[in-house]
Amino acid sequence: MTKTSQTPDIKNFYRLPLEKGTFELTEQTLNLHSEFRKPHYFYHVKVRNIHFRNEILTLGVKLEDEPEKLIYLKVTQHELLVCCNVDTDPGHLSRYAYFGLLSLLDFRGSKCFKEYYWPDFFDAQSGRSKFLTIYNDRRGLDIYLKPRYPHFYRPGDPLIEWHRGSENPEKNLPAPLLPDEHPSSDPAIGYFIADVKLDSIHSNHYPFLIPFLGVPTKDKQRIKSYTSILLSENDIQSIEITPTQQKLNAICFSMRKLAPVESRSWWKHFSLSAEEKENGSQLMELWHEAKHLIQSQKYIHYYNTHGLVYLPRRPSRNWVRACAIRTEPPRLVILLIDKGEYFLLELRFRVNKKLHIPEKSDIAFFINGATDPENLYLLDRFTDYQLVSFFAQFGYKLAVLKCHYLDELKDFVETLATEYETVER
Repeated sequence: MTKTSQTPDIKNFYRLPLEKGTFELTEQTLNLHSEFRKPHYFYHVKVRNIHFRNEILTLGVKLEDEPEKLIYLKVTQHELLVCCNVDTDPGHLSRYAYFGLLSLLDFRGSKCFKEYYWPDFFDAQSGRSKFLTIYNDRRGLDIYLKPRYPHFYRPGDPLIEWHRGSENPEKNLPAPLLPDEHPSSDPAIGYFIADVKLDSIHSNHYPFLIPFLGVPTKDKQRIKSYTSILLSENDIQSIEITPTQQKLNAICFSMRKLAPVESRSWWKHFSLSAEEKENGSQLMELWHEAKHLIQSQKYIHYYNTHGLVYLPRRPSRNWVRACAIRTEPPRLVILLIDKGEYFLLELRFRVNKKLHIPEKSDIAFFINGATDPENLYLLDRFTDYQLVSFFAQFGYKLAVLKCHYLDELKDFVETLATEYETVER
């Protein structure tokens, strides 16, 4: 087994470009930078993790019956730097480097190296990191942030591609319906906030309102069983409804047309297309039209659809939970906290001057507090939703090393400060 030697000078590393906007190395790129090729017969290559220090991953590579050699990998924002203890320089990749990298590629002929991208997180003298826990055992090499630290921004991480939708003017609250104005027939009509996690692999969609039929209890205070979901105007023709419900139903069916979002593969990072963002912006305007109408309705519930494909089924009680759409507008607040070696950005929201911590299980277009998650507050703009969705990925906390607080990230924070209340601590 080869003894680990001193890491080569960074000037001696070969530079392999990564796929634009990613940390992916492909077999095609590897082949463009080497004359070696994978043989047609079985060629045994054994690769073992030795250590990860000072941003450099050291691997042992053994080809067939040859002695093990060392290769060194350093991941930067745009390139994979590669060196070997034999026959690699800035102009040439060794056979060991080529076949070692080739063996790391997956069935798609690519490998994402982001797990090894930790710029400036190591002490240059000791080679160790105070921020990371690194496990190296027979099951592999794992790198984790220590539990006391939040998610860290790393240069090149995607920020928000803002979609500026229409501003939502203040709307007057209509007079609420009195209880005896509701039709007394059974079953009764109610409304679901139909929702699913946008980054799931099911038939995804934005949250939208949809009417349902249910059998109420004798005192009419709650629904004891759910009969059906009303998917079109045809389903409502034989049902007695109020004028307010008629308006609300029209909004519901318009919402559903805008709601679908393309499902993503499990290996692909979720992001909305430009068309989906525009649909989301228009859908949010419909939510504001429905907001005050919904206050007059007795039966409002959250419903996890598990995907649009399951919507025609009879509603499952297990997928229903209580909720209330509040009339108060939430105001987003950014906390910028100096933690010494890094800054911490935290998202909060304010309702009636009280500051709330958001609930971690977020619902698109809404925000709710961790202490009272059943109360949903409709966000004002689509950009508000984008900001909440961005921070929700990280538990509403994003840290950034002070040496990384520049360029794109600094501009991002300064833009937030012009649009949202920012509190420095």
